[in-house]
Amino acid sequence: MRSPYELSRGEGVDSAAARSRGAAVRRAARTPRVLLMNFFAGVFERGIPLYAANLAVGLENAGVECVQAKCPRRLLRLPRRALDVLFVVWEQAIVPLRGLGCERVIYPYNSVSVLDSVLRNPAMVIHDFIQNSRRKRGLAARYVRCTQWVHARMGGDVVYVSPRTERVARRAGLFPRSRSFVFPNSFFRFQASLSEGSGNRGEHVLLCSGWAPTKDLAGALELYRGSGLWRDRELKIMGVAGHSEEVDTFRRRNREAGARIEVLPRLEDSAVADAYRSAAWVWVHSKKEGYGRPIAEAKMCGCRVVASDIAPFREQGDERTFFYTGVRKFEEAWARCESVPAEPAPREPCVPKEHALLAAELDRYLRANGFGHQNEAG
Repeated sequence: MRSPYELSRGEGVDSAAARSRGAAVRRAARTPRVLLMNFFAGVFERGIPLYAANLAVGLENAGVECVQAKCPRRLLRLPRRALDVLFVVWEQAIVPLRGLGCERVIYPYNSVSVLDSVLRNPAMVIHDFIQNSRRKRGLAARYVRCTQWVHARMGGDVVYVSPRTERVARRAGLFPRSRSFVFPNSFFRFQASLSEGSGNRGEHVLLCSGWAPTKDLAGALELYRGSGLWRDRELKIMGVAGHSEEVDTFRRRNREAGARIEVLPRLEDSAVADAYRSAAWVWVHSKKEGYGRPIAEAKMCGCRVVASDIAPFREQGDERTFFYTGVRKFEEAWARCESVPAEPAPREPCVPKEHALLAAELDRYLRANGFGHQNEAG
């Protein structure tokens, strides 16, 4: 027979185990609250803010209460350099404090709060490794590398935007102690906009670009001139509204070709879809990317696509996507593109394969963090 002490001790252990199991069940049953850092929402319409906005929809579809930490509206008019400094303050100090009322925090800008990495287990989203190059010596690159180094040392969760990005990180041994997840680019907002607007193809080419050096807008404009495309097709450029200095320079130096170029203003989701659907075909030019959202969006709109021959773009290639390097290959690519019959823009929204992967990975992420599938919990 056990002594009263042994009985009470055993009961205490059983009781503690029961309480622990009960807490786990209650945790799995309740709706998790996730804070999503999206500082530049309202500053940029595309890029990471758009990724984060769609990720928020995916989280909500998974039964998560998602709160976005955005730059206050009254500060949006600050100069870009001031916003960059404020971003660091926001990410390192404000978001960790705001995240105290949430079960998890997700940082989608390739960087993460050092305080959160040390004290908790936030998820850091990696889009690309452009800033990880040792040749990058600017403050932004050093900031990204520093916060990633701390996160790696602490073994924090790492989220990649594609399986390819995850493979690159594994080969480089960047986050050996971290749990890995893949939250691909999603298109919930864009998909909803496809049911609106017209589907009449025009005669112009739509160039999807940006003003960052990796976008190589100047190189694209030179291809437009050097290949003779300007004689056959007018060019509309999406993604450089408010940053058209390189286009203005090109126009001054090449008046005939420049006169056939139009820079589109900032567009709402439905207008973006119309921009794709009204183009004869879509051109996506870049030197380096982590993904290739314009190619995916163009394909959803039934467009023919001509794109730079880089790995992230090749992953999305199909029989209506044509790749190039250099002027001669560009001439061949757009000639082949023109030889393929154009199809009318689809009226019905399609479901990208990325959505199924995102749903599965979000479910795995929630389970790994102690939350059962919310449909099961309900």
